[in-house]
Amino acid sequence: MRKIRLRTKFLISLLAISAGLTAATLFIVSYNVERRIRGDIRVDLENSVNNYRRFEHQRRDALARSAQLLASLPNIRALMTTHDAATIQDGSAEVWRMSGADLLLMADRGGNVAALRTKVAGLSQNDAQALLRKSLDSGEDRGWWFGGGHLYETWVQPIYFGAPGAGSTLGFLVIGHEIQDHAAHEFGSLLAGDIAYFDGGALVASTLNAEQKRDLDVLCRDYPGGPLVAKEVQLGRERFLVSTVTLSENGDASVTLSIFKSLGRATSLLHDLNRVLIGLGVLSVLGGSVLVFLISGTFTRPLENLVGGVHALERGDFQYPLEVTTGDEVAEVTAAFDRMRTGMQKSQLEQKALEERLRQAHKMEAVGRLAGGVAHDFNNLLTIIRGHSDLLLDRGQLDDAQRHNLDQIQKAAGKAVTMTRQLLAFSRMQVLQPRVLDLNAIVTDLGKMLPRLIGEDIEYIFAPDPKLAPVKADPGQIEQALMNLVVNSRDAMPNGGTITVRTRNVVIDKDEAQHRAPMLPGEYVLLSVSDTGTGMSPEIKAHIFEPFFTTKEVGKGTGLGLATVYGVVKQSGGFVWVESTLGEGATFEIYLPKASERAARRDADDKPAEIKPGHETILVVEDENDVRELACEFLTMTGYSVLRARHGIEAIDLLRRHPGKIDLVLSDVVMPKMGGSELAARLPSLRPGTKILLMSGYSEYAVESQRQDRPSHLMLSKPFSRSSLIEKIREALAASPATTEKEPAPVKSV
Repeated sequence: MRKIRLRTKFLISLLAISAGLTAATLFIVSYNVERRIRGDIRVDLENSVNNYRRFEHQRRDALARSAQLLASLPNIRALMTTHDAATIQDGSAEVWRMSGADLLLMADRGGNVAALRTKVAGLSQNDAQALLRKSLDSGEDRGWWFGGGHLYETWVQPIYFGAPGAGSTLGFLVIGHEIQDHAAHEFGSLLAGDIAYFDGGALVASTLNAEQKRDLDVLCRDYPGGPLVAKEVQLGRERFLVSTVTLSENGDASVTLSIFKSLGRATSLLHDLNRVLIGLGVLSVLGGSVLVFLISGTFTRPLENLVGGVHALERGDFQYPLEVTTGDEVAEVTAAFDRMRTGMQKSQLEQKALEERLRQAHKMEAVGRLAGGVAHDFNNLLTIIRGHSDLLLDRGQLDDAQRHNLDQIQKAAGKAVTMTRQLLAFSRMQVLQPRVLDLNAIVTDLGKMLPRLIGEDIEYIFAPDPKLAPVKADPGQIEQALMNLVVNSRDAMPNGGTITVRTRNVVIDKDEAQHRAPMLPGEYVLLSVSDTGTGMSPEIKAHIFEPFFTTKEVGKGTGLGLATVYGVVKQSGGFVWVESTLGEGATFEIYLPKASERAARRDADDKPAEIKPGHETILVVEDENDVRELACEFLTMTGYSVLRARHGIEAIDLLRRHPGKIDLVLSDVVMPKMGGSELAARLPSLRPGTKILLMSGYSEYAVESQRQDRPSHLMLSKPFSRSSLIEKIREALAASPATTEKEPAPVKSV
């Protein structure tokens, strides 16, 4: 060193210092970048876990809907009623084909497997029986079944005889999708990483290569009996960051999913860059330093921009600008993040729209129940008003002024009855008499009156489908709904126009049903009413089906017309939609489910039956004193012997104490202490020969006996007249006595 020149020493020292600074700089840059990459990968792992949870939730919902749809098919219910395992096994082939699942199992109500079908062999019937028993004992619908070396995600769906939750259970339907390497590769490509499924610590399916699988098996032996708990592992020649999700805990079995993100692949670009920077530093310290600075800045800027986008997304900012100036892996990750961000924003907007529709549905339901409750109480008052006015009109010795006054009372009461029925129609609690009918015939018959109703300045056009399918509905209510729509269209065209009524068969597919939620895919009959009127704004269209909402002048509308249409269509199992633009008219569309039966012939209107005197003994049970006294007076005038009770407890006491024969019990459904349904259930044991007739103004109460698995009874709807009461009394007296049946039957109504 002494012989070396000072300039050379200075140069060597400068080179040593520069090399040391360059190496330190490269080390610091590499360390910071690698640490940031690790942080980004961990964030990506967390996002991948969240994506999997959403994906798994959608898979579970799809599996549940598929199982519920299959279990509700009539052919499956019919198949389960055979109770023959061979027949069920043969019939399950078509069910399995329709399901599109990898596993299909059908069992009887005792949980015994009657049919088992899988796409690949391995799962035996004994293993399936044990797995089904464990699922039934745990009470969980969704589960994970592992048998014969195959892992299935399953859903257990009860098969009911009647409506779900109300009828008896015929058996159980299980469908499942197999978790295997192909499914793992599909989901792994979605997450841009590797995944592995474990069952009880044993590897079931993964996207790893053979060498990595062997190393993973060694790691699983180091962590026996549980999921992979390590956060960073070495598999083959690659190092991975790992995140594990527990999918199912069931006894001693545990199904887990591990997501692997390769650290080596993420940092490979950094290592190449370091070698380039070291070579440039040897050739030129100053030039190399500048080059390191430029390259590091170029490399880290997209990552910083991406991290900034992640933080902005955490704050709910979906508009943060993302720069993509290169075509490397960072640019691909940035583009993928941008697509994911756009998808999340779209999902949030759709969720908000669904929440708004749900709030509107809850609002309509609450208003409907309120309207139904008011109508129920109002029916008792109308029964008293109409009944006593009928009694006064039946009397002789009335002058013209008195008869005119009573006629006005009757007209006002009739209007109130109509309004009450509209309220009950909106709240879907009116008593319907549905039957299979032809909509073309309904519209044709009503069309004879509609031109006179809408006026000469409005053109009426009916365009029927000659091959229209039948529907099942109450013809009177359908006529009322159609008339309300036509009147609404007429009022929207004060200067004249055209009203067009159309009928046609339509098929709603899955995509169309998603845009018209909660409408379900299937075959429907469409009844539409279009006009060329003033149309509606979006604000008005959002409220048109609400009761008492009207844009007409005071005194020119009650606001119940479209609310009645809404209730009639909903209670008939259909859907109603409106398409309208301000100034361009409106179109109301009613979708009714297609009926499989043929339409019945329309009968002529029945003439009122002549009131004939009676002689039987009738017990009237009603908590409203005025209604009870009015019914007793109607019966006494007709010649019946009448007993009175205020509620079911008092009626039972009278049934036990009365020495003579009681031919019929006329009872309200809803009363304090004991209602009519419970009284009807206890009547056969008290008076085996005594018959029962229930009355109510509220169809929700009219089906109470059906909900409680009790036998059917005749129903008298309020408000009633003397003639309707006596006619129903005679029908009840002519019927068979009440029995204590076990199976529910439909409620007859009037």
